[in-house]
Amino acid sequence: MIVGMWLNGGNVGASLPGDLGRRGLAGVAALFFLTGCGSGQSPTEAARLAESRRLEAEQAKAPDVVDSLYLGSGPLIPRDSPPDCPLQGFWSGYPRGTVVLMRVSSRVPGSVQAGLAEAAGALAGATGGALAVNIQVTPEVDLPLGVNEVTVAEVASPRAAGCPSDAGCVQYRFAGRGLLMGARVVEPRGRSVGGYVHDAVGHGVLGLCHIDARLIGGPENSLMSTGGDVPPGAGAPSLTGLDLEAIRSVYASGLSPGAARSSFLAARLVNLQAGQLPRRP
Repeated sequence: MIVGMWLNGGNVGASLPGDLGRRGLAGVAALFFLTGCGSGQSPTEAARLAESRRLEAEQAKAPDVVDSLYLGSGPLIPRDSPPDCPLQGFWSGYPRGTVVLMRVSSRVPGSVQAGLAEAAGALAGATGGALAVNIQVTPEVDLPLGVNEVTVAEVASPRAAGCPSDAGCVQYRFAGRGLLMGARVVEPRGRSVGGYVHDAVGHGVLGLCHIDARLIGGPENSLMSTGGDVPPGAGAPSLTGLDLEAIRSVYASGLSPGAARSSFLAARLVNLQAGQLPRRP
């Protein structure tokens, strides 16, 4: 019906004589019908297919995920915010064999305590026993930081507690280049479970950096997702398969915390960057 109305209302065949005009109209009608209906796809379906193919083409490669999470470099780092590494360009972490004590203030909501325990419980297996976390809930509000400890507190004003802003912060202590010896996590009231896990487990225990949510198929694909409309802590609520794969590959290598990107490259954990030349043996 739409085709007939378009043909009757227009002047497509007006200048064509006799049978030629009629054949011209018929050809145009057939062409219009085939163009509009022959594909069997609505514009919405075509757009969804194009978006699906785009996401498949941009699917994150494991070496690039390692590069972003552990070193704050490579093609997957956030495009519009800092990578937020403890020490960019080096693996920041606790020495192999460390048992980290996470001391959590009792003012932190119970749902958050459960989320921290779940995420921390996956680390012994993911690191091949090289790193484990014990959690202790304490009534203290201002938690003193000891060696190989991560403290987690909730306060009314993070700025008054020593953070640069009231958004909260993670403060690190190092025993050497890339060797963590502790982290202090201060959060504002109302922080989500994912926000706490992002800071306390992702940054404080694992020393991870941020990764761009748009380049890995969405914020739900990593605990450390940021970028665009995704603020830090608004990604996945716990470690994801993407995160755990990167953790396993790094801890299964012969490297130790403090290793530079050149060592990651030699261990084939990351890819050459544009303009970077491989070292001669």
